[in-house]
Amino acid sequence: MDSRAVRTFRVFVVVTAVVAIVLGVTAIAWPRPSLVVVALVFGVYLVVAGALRVLAAARGHGTPTLWRWTSGVVGTLVAVAGLVTLVDPVIPLLVYAVLAGIGFVVEGVASLVGGFVGHPGSSRVPTIVSGVVSVLAGVVVLLAPGTALAVFTVFAGIALVVVGAGTLLLLPPRAAVRRW
Repeated sequence: MDSRAVRTFRVFVVVTAVVAIVLGVTAIAWPRPSLVVVALVFGVYLVVAGALRVLAAARGHGTPTLWRWTSGVVGTLVAVAGLVTLVDPVIPLLVYAVLAGIGFVVEGVASLVGGFVGHPGSSRVPTIVSGVVSVLAGVVVLLAPGTALAVFTVFAGIALVVVGAGTLLLLPPRAAVRRW
């Protein structure tokens, strides 16, 4: 690889690492506003994706009528979901948290059943402990979905800071780049 390509790659790595750190610190300092911004961006995406799907269905000459209708209906539903998100971004966030809480509970119950009934290749005690922890986590998320989202955002922010800092720390010094 020539030195210009190495320098370009190095700049790319440094910029992405710094962006990760800035986003991570932002998520840690302001978890709820960070979630709202993410929800708004996602809402815009849903509106655009839904509108494009409806457009594709309307202009899909030569495609089966069933596909066109299905695509149009799905596109409309996606666009409406995006509009709901843009009107009140907290609603879909809470829906996601509730779905995650339900998922934790269902997974926990499945683990408990597996632990008590037993299935090949697993130990009963760790499976039962995992099931109890999962059910408890699900209940906590269901009781306080907004707090659960904020906690998740803080953990994601910490992960971004760690990954960004780790990337910068593992980057070879400039002198090593010159030797290429």
